Amino acid sequence: MKKRLSPWAVLAAALLLLVILGPFAHVVFLSFVGEGPSFSLQGYYSVFLGSSAYLSSFWRTLFLCAVMVAGQVALSIFAGLGFAKFFFPGKNLWFFLLLVVMVLPLQVTLVPNFRILGGLGLLNTQGSLVLPAVFAPLGTFLMTQCFRSIPDEIIEAAQLDGATLVGVLWRVLVPMSKNGVASVGLLSFLEAWNMVEQPIAYLKDPVQYPLSVSLAYVGAQDAPAQLACVLLTLLPPVLLFLRFHQELVQGIALAEVKG
Repeated sequence: MKKRLSPWAVLAAALLLLVILGPFAHVVFLSFVGEGPSFSLQGYYSVFLGSSAYLSSFWRTLFLCAVMVAGQVALSIFAGLGFAKFFFPGKNLWFFLLLVVMVLPLQVTLVPNFRILGGLGLLNTQGSLVLPAVFAPLGTFLMTQCFRSIPDEIIEAAQLDGATLVGVLWRVLVPMSKNGVASVGLLSFLEAWNMVEQPIAYLKDPVQYPLSVSLAYVGAQDAPAQLACVLLTLLPPVLLFLRFHQELVQGIALAEVKG
């Protein structure tokens, strides 16, 4: 027999939705308001047709995030395989240090990364954003937990059938860990799409800023255009979350069980 929800629980859920969705509804409403105030599409015209600056920043940021996601997913798969299925000296210590770095606040790593990127000559380039993002530890942790959940007998059976290590990885382990891969991809994209401190610290030229930072300078004198840019910025993460939210939940749940 199903239990009836308490009126207080329903009220609390309604208030929570109001607090969360209220600002977005406000932004959507104001993006269609022009001078007067009256209904207007001038803001959307400015973003999509009036100037190429808005869309060029959007596509540049989207490409930059795609590079970060591809690099982090690939590195996380190989590193996760090493931690999950191979033995090497100091393995447990290195994995513990990985967890320590994972829980460190971003502000703690900004200065060391700044010095390293300066030594590599990557400051004020897009590489200063890509390199630290590719080596983010969260993806390695998730893939390690996913690969640990796969019995070694499956890998041994594939090797007996003549599969190489690379074949086992891409034909057995990765397909069986697709939820973990999707989780790494989605979380790394959200992290890259929403980065703010890193561009401000590593880039000097505002032209190179990703959309998360340049949005503050877009159309400051044109509120409808700025709000239209806000909705445009919101579109990719929402679409990705709607597509991969089940994989995200299952991948994180698997990591928690095996952790």
